[in-house]
Formats: sequence, C-alpha cells, structure tokens
Amino acid sequence: MKVIFQKIIKKKVELLIRKLGVNVFELIIELPLSFSICDSIEYSEKDNKIYLHVFDGDDFDLICDFDDIEEEDKLKVYQILSSFL
Repeated sequence: MKVIFQKIIKKKVELLIRKLGVNVFELIIELPLSFSICDSIEYSEKDNKIYLHVFDGDDFDLICDFDDIEEEDKLKVYQILSSFL
C-alpha cells in the first residue's frame, strides 16, 4: 500500500509542477515542511526525480529527494501546489 501511495503522490506532484510551471520544471515557492522551509521544487525529467531545494545564503543549496521525505510532508507539498490551481 505504501508503494502505491509513493507512486501516486509523486506522479500527482510531477503533474502539478508541469502545469503550474507551464513546462518549466522548477517552481520558486516556499514550502514549509517538517524538516525545513523549502525554497523551490524541481522535477528532473532525465532522472524522473523531484527535488526540494533549501537555500541558505548565497552559496548553499541543500537538495532533498522527494522520495526520501515523510509521507505527511509529501501530502503537504501536494496540498500547497494544488491550492494554486
């Protein structure tokens, strides 16, 4: 069941990124999640991965893989992105 959830939520978030970005695959948006406030979300078509970026200062970019975050955070990302439609 968990694997099905992972695949479905990832695909839904990918489609939202594509739709909101009008085929630009990175959105600059604050996403307050349990571990940090993410500053952008990116879909890499080449890797079929979704990355969350946390920028700290001018030179630091912490990148988190969407697959590695908690389920609650995945749902929150989905809810925030879908609220813009």
